[in-house]
Amino acid sequence: MFGCARVIVFSACLTAAGALAQEKAAHGHMHMTQKDMRSELDFPPPMRQHMLSQMRAHLEALQAILAALGAGDPGKAGDIADKRLGLGAPGAAACDPSAKGDDPMAAMMGAHMPPEMREMGMAMHSSASAFAAVAAKARETGDLRPALAALATVTENCAACHSAFKLR
Repeated sequence: MFGCARVIVFSACLTAAGALAQEKAAHGHMHMTQKDMRSELDFPPPMRQHMLSQMRAHLEALQAILAALGAGDPGKAGDIADKRLGLGAPGAAACDPSAKGDDPMAAMMGAHMPPEMREMGMAMHSSASAFAAVAAKARETGDLRPALAALATVTENCAACHSAFKLR
């Protein structure tokens, strides 16, 4: 179990480092030799604020998932992922162009998000749902390694989108 704890701490450090790098890049602190090749998105102000709020909520969910795994509770980690990041999470509708609903913000986001961004968002939500299923099995087996591997796929999808897009 000690090895799993190190993996969880390492994952948390990588997530924090990635968030810090994203924050520095967003504020122009990149090295002069690096060119930011991400697609710049110009969303309406209410959508921009909503998007940023959703990204913070995703990061908070990842932190709660890591805390639950660190406490040896993969079932709780899976529940958090399912409710806050999975395909049934409130923010997932904005990534699904076929979703029908009464949420005007999700409709606005769906209308303004490039198709590639929606695809990346759906991949993240889908991988979070897959993680939830794997974490439920880890509750029975006690082996966190498959859950950690599934969680790495979730954060890989997050990183891919943040590497491809930035908000103006």
